[in-house]
Amino acid sequence: MLTYIDSSILACAYLFDEPGHDKARALLQSSDHLLVTGTLTVVEVTGVLVRASRCRRLLELDMTLAALASDLGEDGPVTLVAAPRDTVERRATQIVYAHGLRALDALHLATAELAAVPLLESPGDKLGFASRDTAQSEAAAALGFTPV
Repeated sequence: MLTYIDSSILACAYLFDEPGHDKARALLQSSDHLLVTGTLTVVEVTGVLVRASRCRRLLELDMTLAALASDLGEDGPVTLVAAPRDTVERRATQIVYAHGLRALDALHLATAELAAVPLLESPGDKLGFASRDTAQSEAAAALGFTPV
């Protein structure tokens, strides 16, 4: 299944003390999912990891950032996708209005709709959406995504 992973899942995959870490790692290593995420995820997850390092939750920042770059690189398990910024922002604003989400959560949903849905092989296929946030997951389901 083609699955969009939110930055919350990816960040959790690198923080060993985070609840759900094993599930996040398993998703990254799963052969059942072709994983995509938005380019904004790079900035978000880097920020999470830097903050975790500063409060000593993460001891090997450079090594972890290298692992992130590898996972999002050409041969990594996650492919970066993007859509035109103005289109994403317009759709994200509509999602915020309709579902009351935080801006970044809506930006991920808009990116999934605009950049990942077109990658589906057949018209009846559904895009999986993985997030740790309940409100974002509920909005994703309401928008027709399959919760992962």
